[in-house]
Amino acid sequence: MIYVSDKIQVIVFMPVGVCGCSQTGFLGRVYEAVSKYRDVVAYREDSAESKAAKRYGVGYRGVVVGTKSLGSNPTTAKIEEAILKEIEQQGIKASQ
Repeated sequence: MIYVSDKIQVIVFMPVGVCGCSQTGFLGRVYEAVSKYRDVVAYREDSAESKAAKRYGVGYRGVVVGTKSLGSNPTTAKIEEAILKEIEQQGIKASQ
């Protein structure tokens, strides 16, 4: 059994006060990547104005996998690559 603390943290930072419809493409890419690894990923969303966002250097929106910031508009492939790298580094067994 994998506990939440053992899972790979994926944090999506979203801008405050921006229409959600303008973020659908971005969120769709994130969900596509994360859903393939849902058994080993702990996903959460946070404000781009939060202390955590500032810690990762996120100003508008962004994705963080583990401790690595992927920038404001990563591709699905880049998110998956970062998740796979974390799986390998942590020695987690994942089923796709």
